[in-house]
Amino acid sequence: MKYIDIHCHLDREDYGTDFEEVLARMKEKRIGAIAIGADFPSSKKAVAIAEQNENIWACIGIHPGYVSEAFPLAARVEDELLGLEELIKSPKVVGVGECGLDWFRLDLASAKTVANKQKELFEKQIEFAIKHNKPLMLHIRATQNSFDAYKDVLEILNHYKKEAGGKLRGNVHFFAGDVEIAKKFLDLNFTLSFAGVITFIRDYDEVIKYVPQERLMSETDAPFVAPVPFRGQRNEPSFVIEIIKKLAEIRGEDFDSLNSAILANAKRVFGI
Repeated sequence: MKYIDIHCHLDREDYGTDFEEVLARMKEKRIGAIAIGADFPSSKKAVAIAEQNENIWACIGIHPGYVSEAFPLAARVEDELLGLEELIKSPKVVGVGECGLDWFRLDLASAKTVANKQKELFEKQIEFAIKHNKPLMLHIRATQNSFDAYKDVLEILNHYKKEAGGKLRGNVHFFAGDVEIAKKFLDLNFTLSFAGVITFIRDYDEVIKYVPQERLMSETDAPFVAPVPFRGQRNEPSFVIEIIKKLAEIRGEDFDSLNSAILANAKRVFGI
């Protein structure tokens, strides 16, 4: 393995017609990847893919976007977590998620109810990760022009950190906060990953320069948000090389040196 994509969704139908070719390109370029679950069915698929491919691992969890006002939280969580308890027995499961808070699409009429359910779902998964000593793969999306969801996640994590200590750890996927927010996650021993959006907008240059090399991760979030020069196409893990190139360019660092550090970070955090 020469490069790592720590967050992609290989279970999706977007890969239905050429999945084997996608895998072949990964192997040709020596790409490792972590396939991410968003609910029990997708987590199950991610684990199956990981078990069939030595260069792929899996995270299992429930995405906050599945929560709605009608979401039967207690029953759903109980069923899903029972399923996740079985999946986590696989040696290819290296983390819990993606989980977290998503305030971006909250409907004002039901915002409080949905927000409380998202928080409860997130807390259940934090407890699940601590129980099994696995890192978290965090999904955090704030309302427009705000860092509210990041601040709410930090409040929850700080509560658990008091008792869990070093067992509470992980990565913030598709980080879109500023330097101040980044510092608070770094203080909690989390890493931050950046995706293809950094190749065509400059909003994150400052925070990318700020993050210490030993806390930086690369991801595609495939099949979404393909990097330049593939923008507009379906994304895939082999495109992660372009993201690492851009990270090195923004930071003014040698590509090979930064890539080696990112690979070491993924091995350290996820035990791959």
